[in-house]
Amino acid sequence: MAGSVAFAAAFSLGGENQIEGIGLGLAFLGLSAALVVWSTQLLPQTKVEDPQHPLASSAAERADAAARLEDGIDTVIGRRTWLVRLAGTAVAFLGAAALFPIRSWGPSPRGRAGVSDWKAGRRLVREDGSVVRAGDLEIGSALTVFPEGEVGPDKLINMANDAVMLVRAEPAAFELPSARASWTPQGFAGFSKVCTHAGCPVALYRAADQQLMCPCHQSTFDVTKGGTVVFGPANRSLPQLPIAIDADGTLRAAGPLSGFVGPDTWNESTG
Repeated sequence: MAGSVAFAAAFSLGGENQIEGIGLGLAFLGLSAALVVWSTQLLPQTKVEDPQHPLASSAAERADAAARLEDGIDTVIGRRTWLVRLAGTAVAFLGAAALFPIRSWGPSPRGRAGVSDWKAGRRLVREDGSVVRAGDLEIGSALTVFPEGEVGPDKLINMANDAVMLVRAEPAAFELPSARASWTPQGFAGFSKVCTHAGCPVALYRAADQQLMCPCHQSTFDVTKGGTVVFGPANRSLPQLPIAIDADGTLRAAGPLSGFVGPDTWNESTG
């Protein structure tokens, strides 16, 4: 039971392979040891020989044998009931622990993989929750940002999908469709940090070329053209976050990300 609880706790708190393995191993070891002890210590081990003989037992002998058998069964069941209940409880604990990984096969706690918390009006913040302002970034610099209210140790699943690479380039360098003309005020542009190829973090910004690059498989995206793919195995642009700037210089999202976060295989709405 202790092993089952350890496994379930480790899994629900984000997963730690070593602790999960120890907990699961302890649970099965406990059940195995209980079965061995039961079979060797609690079950009758006496070898009895009863030679065949031609004479039938008397009615009194048969009645005595039946009485002793019934008495023995009642005694064994009475003394073993608590052990049976304990074994059932241990199996129930293990079954409950198994529900945690089984639950992970279903929809994510956020409702669906690949969906972010970005929406119009949410301020851009750093990992520590501090607000990002226009004066914090010079042209050619980049910063990972998140929507306000969605950072912290209890928001790690959210942060994985919400992470956005905020870059600042020369405003004149952008070649965006007319529908996105207002998305990059003062040269600020935001793109999902989750690569559309395999979900790796797009963590490298080459300021000279104004390109974001994924270090896993070298997929490269053009910042000035709305995150379009210019190299590598990715076949879809990075979702872009429309940016707005308040009067005091605070950066906000002007809307949600332009597309589904991560690779197409995460998109549960297709197929």
